[in-house]
Amino acid sequence: MKFVACLAGGSILTAIVFSIVSGAAGLGAEREIWFGMLAPTLASVVAWMTIERLRRLNPQKILKCLILSFLIKFLFFGVYIIVVVKTTQVRPEFFVCCFAFFYLALHMAEALELRKTQARLLANDITGNNQGLL
Repeated sequence: MKFVACLAGGSILTAIVFSIVSGAAGLGAEREIWFGMLAPTLASVVAWMTIERLRRLNPQKILKCLILSFLIKFLFFGVYIIVVVKTTQVRPEFFVCCFAFFYLALHMAEALELRKTQARLLANDITGNNQGLL
């Protein structure tokens, strides 16, 4: 749960900083920044909470969960982008840039944390706990 708090807190803090810079530069892209941050952060938090739960209960199902969450995110993000662009007054160029930034940053953070989780699980497997990632 500590990692989930870091994901959410880091995203919110980054959005605040970006909003301040956007306002100071006269871009007025605060709405685009927040809409661009919302879906990637929400999806990462939900996915990671699920992975954490699986890690404790049944680590062998983590890979299946990752594949399923990728497919769900793919569909969710497609719908989210269309809905935001069509129903709000965001400027698409700023929104897509912010969305891509938060998506890539959170995806990288998840990948690094997953690597640490995998290393812990493999270490447990070697010591005889017999719980691998795959």
